[in-house]
Amino acid sequence: MHLFIPAIWVTAGISLYVGAFYTSAALYLEKQPGFLQFGLLALLISFNLALTPDFYSMHPAEVLGTISRYKVILLCLIYPTAVWFIGTYTCMNMRKLMPWLIASVLIYGVFIIANIYSKGALFYTNFILDKPFVFPWGETVSNISATPGKWLWLFLGASYVIFIWALWRCQVMWHAGLRYKAIPLASYLLIQLAAVVRDRYFGISGTPFIPVGQFVFLALVLIMSFALLREMRQRMFELEQSLNALQTETERRRHVENRLHHMAYHDYLTDLPNRRLLREILNGALKHHHSTGQLGAIVFLDLDHFKTINDSLGHQVGDKLLQQIAERLRNALPESRCVSRLGGDEFAVVIGNLGNDRSEAEATAMRAAEVLRDSLIQPFIINHHELVVGTSIGVTLFPNEKVDVTGLFRQADLALYSAKAAGRNTAAVFAAQMQEDAGLRLVVEKGLRTALDKRELRIYFQPQLNMNGDLIGAEALLRWKHPEYGLMEPRHFISVAEETGLIHAIGDHVLSNVCTYIRKWNQAKLPTPPRLAINVSPWQLATAGFTRKVKRAIELADINPSRLTLEITENAVLQDIEEVANTIRELSSIGVRFSIDDFGSGYSALASLKKLPLHELKIDRIFISEMRIDPPDQFISTIISMAHNMGLYVIAEGVETEAQRLALANLGCHGYQGYLISKPMPVRDFERWLKARWPLQTRATHT
Repeated sequence: MHLFIPAIWVTAGISLYVGAFYTSAALYLEKQPGFLQFGLLALLISFNLALTPDFYSMHPAEVLGTISRYKVILLCLIYPTAVWFIGTYTCMNMRKLMPWLIASVLIYGVFIIANIYSKGALFYTNFILDKPFVFPWGETVSNISATPGKWLWLFLGASYVIFIWALWRCQVMWHAGLRYKAIPLASYLLIQLAAVVRDRYFGISGTPFIPVGQFVFLALVLIMSFALLREMRQRMFELEQSLNALQTETERRRHVENRLHHMAYHDYLTDLPNRRLLREILNGALKHHHSTGQLGAIVFLDLDHFKTINDSLGHQVGDKLLQQIAERLRNALPESRCVSRLGGDEFAVVIGNLGNDRSEAEATAMRAAEVLRDSLIQPFIINHHELVVGTSIGVTLFPNEKVDVTGLFRQADLALYSAKAAGRNTAAVFAAQMQEDAGLRLVVEKGLRTALDKRELRIYFQPQLNMNGDLIGAEALLRWKHPEYGLMEPRHFISVAEETGLIHAIGDHVLSNVCTYIRKWNQAKLPTPPRLAINVSPWQLATAGFTRKVKRAIELADINPSRLTLEITENAVLQDIEEVANTIRELSSIGVRFSIDDFGSGYSALASLKKLPLHELKIDRIFISEMRIDPPDQFISTIISMAHNMGLYVIAEGVETEAQRLALANLGCHGYQGYLISKPMPVRDFERWLKARWPLQTRATHT
C-alpha cells in the first residue's frame, strides 16, 4: 500500500492551491498585507515538495544529485521569500525590513550561484543508496546517505538566524498586543524546531529515518493560510461594519440635509412654508397661470396688535397663539391653497385657478379673504387667557404684466396697509392709487419721528353737551400741522405711529398736556368742562407701566382724577380681557373714567364688555350719519337700551343736525358731540368759546 509518496503529492497540491489562491487574491485585494508574499512562498514550497517524491524513488545516485541541486535552488528562494512574508505579516516597517531582506537575498543568492557552478550537489557529496526504508504499512522508499559539504553549515547557520529573527518578531507582536498574529507564527516555528530536533537526533543515532523538516513546510502553509484567512475575514467584518457605519452616517447626513432643507424653506414655529418657499411657489404659479390664462391671488394677513399680546403676556403665549392661528388658517380653505408664514405676525395664502374674468376672480379672492378672517374670530384660549385677534388682509391678483414675485409682494403689502388704515380687521384689494398712498405713508413715517420735537402735534378740543344744552365734557383730539400737507387728522398718521412704536411718546405727550390744561384752566378760573376725554391706543393700554404713567400725570398736574376720561376702542378691549379689566379697575379705583369709543364699529361681544368696569359708551359717527329719524332707528335704540341696562352714560358722536339731536334725545341718549355744537378747536379758540358760551358768574372752579 502506497501512502508516503501520495501524501507528498497531496501536500504539494495543497501548497500549490494555497499559493495560487493567495497570489490571485493579492491581485484583487491590494490592501491585504502579506497575501502576495505568502502566495509566492506557498508556490515555492509546492515546487520543492513536488521534487521530493523523485528523491525517494529508486533513482541512481547521479539523478539524486541533480534533484538535490534543484531543491537547493528552491530552498534558497524560499528563505528570502519567508523573510519578506514574516516581515510583512508582523507589520515590520519597510525601512527596517529592507536590510534583512537584502541580506537574505544576497546570502542565499550566493548559495544559488555556488550551487549552479559546483560540479556536484552543493550541500552533500557521495550519495549512497542504502538499504531501502520500509514503512510499517509495507511501503518501501529509497534510503540515501551522503557526506555533508562545507556549504551545508553556512546554509544551516543562515537558516537558524532567520529562525531566531522570526521568533523575535513573534515576541514583538506579542508585546504590541497583536497576539492573534504572534500565536500562529510561533506555533509553526515550534513545530519546525521540533522537526529539526527530531531529524538531528535520528541523524546522530544512526537509526534509519525519513527527514520530516521539509514536510513541516506544510504546517507553515496550513497554519499561516488559516491565520491570513482569519485576518481577511476579520478585515471583511470590520469593512462590513465600516460600510454599515458609513451607510448609517450617510442616512443620518441625508436626514440632516433633508431637515436643514426643510428648515431653510419652512417656518420653525408653525412648520408652514416660509417667505423663500413662497417665492418659489409663486414663481411656479406665475408660469402656470401665464400659460393657462387663469388668474390667481395672493393674500397677506397681518394680526392686529399682536405685539401688544407679546409685550404684555410674553413670547411664549405669542408663539402658542401663532401656532393655533396657523392651524386655523390651514383648515380654513381647501388643501389646494398654500398657507405660509412670512415672519412675525404676517401670513400669506396663495389661491389659484380663479378663472379668466378679473372682476369675478377679485370677488372670489375677497370671499376667500373673508373666510380666512372669520376663521380667526373665535377666541383663542392660551394659558387661561382668552385672546381675540383681529386680522388686516391685503389681496392682489396675478399674473399682472411686468410684475414679478417681488412686485406682487409689494402690491399685497400696499393692500394690507390700506386695510389697516381703513380701521383694521378688514380686507382690501390692491389698486393703483395705493402706490401713491404708500409714498405718502413714507413721508408721514419720516416726518412723524420729528413731529414732537418740532412741536407740530397740536391738541384740539370738541365740546360735549347733554340734551339740555349743559356742558358735560370735551374730547381732546390730536392734529398734526405738517409743513407740506397742512393740518392732518389722526386717521392719516396714528396707524403709522402704532406700527413704528411712536404711539407711546405721542400718547404720553397728549396725556401730560391735557392734565396740564385742566390745571391751568382751574387756576385761571375758566368755565372748564367737568371732564376731558383722551383717546388711548391699544398699544398703550397693554404696555406695562401704563397705569403708573396715568397716575404720575395726574399727580404732577395736581388734578382730580375724575376730571379725566380715557376712551378705548372695542378692539383694545379684545386683546386680553383680563389684563384690560385689571388696568381699568386699578385706574377706576382712583376716579378715572373709561369710555368705549366708536361703539359698533368693532367686533366686541356684549359678554366681554360686561366684564369691564366702564362708565360711558360712545356711538360711532357712522351710525349717526345713517340714522333714520322717522320712524326711530331701531339699531340706535337697541344700543342705547343696552347701555342703559349696563348702567353706562351714552354719548353720540358726529351729530350735525337738530333733527338728529331730537331723535337721539327721544331714544334716551344722554349727550352728544359734533358739528352741531362746534368743530374741533385749538386751545385758544376753545378757551374763547368757553368764555363766550358761559358767563363769568356761572363758571365753576374744579379741582
